[in-house]
Amino acid sequence: MKSAPPRYDAPFIARLYLPRAVAEVFGIQDRALAPIGLTARQALILLSCDLGEAGTPAELAELYGLEVSSITRLVDRLEKKRLMERTRSREDRRKTILSLTPRGKAALQRAVRIAIPIAIATWQGVTEKERKTLATIIQKVLDNVKKMGPRP
Repeated sequence: MKSAPPRYDAPFIARLYLPRAVAEVFGIQDRALAPIGLTARQALILLSCDLGEAGTPAELAELYGLEVSSITRLVDRLEKKRLMERTRSREDRRKTILSLTPRGKAALQRAVRIAIPIAIATWQGVTEKERKTLATIIQKVLDNVKKMGPRP
């Protein structure tokens, strides 16, 4: 069977290339992190909270483009593993603050040691200029989607 020429039209890229790239990378990370009892998404939640990128379920949902209910399920699993804890904000009792437990910090350190070589291998052969271009393009797409607002 003759292979089809590469396609570069926007619908094809958005429908196949981007989701497949994300799924493949998450799959590799999930398999590598399984021995320490984490998934790639769980490790990212721990990392984002540890770096101060997000400290509440709503902030994590915004950061990762997920529903708050999805973040809540991830945090539930991390809390059950005693890697993360929830506390009420002193300023706003309606707000839940997320933080890593000492066990969570140790798990994150192990996860980072596992994930870094995979991340380096994933981006092998991609120049810094190409990474910046990709980030710029994706940000433009996200900005366009945001301008469209919620759709029924």
